[in-house]
Amino acid sequence: MATNKIEKASVGFSIARQGGGIVIDVRPNHDTIAAFRGVHVSFELLNGTTIEQARKILDVLNENVIGLAVSTASEVKTGSKTQAASS
Repeated sequence: MATNKIEKASVGFSIARQGGGIVIDVRPNHDTIAAFRGVHVSFELLNGTTIEQARKILDVLNENVIGLAVSTASEVKTGSKTQAASS
């Protein structure tokens, strides 16, 4: 039997340049999601997106998104058998 573990963290967003393009970085306010430790998450914007457009997107995200939820399936051992999560 599989169980789902849901972890949550409050997040903010910032703009960065990556390889000539603009990205929006996801910045967790605390290191509370184990699966994301050591992981950097960013959204790559379309080529041609201006910095002004990116700032508008950033403002909408920062005003409306309060957190990130990650659901991970974990294995539950029953007796000598291990059952994995099936989608």
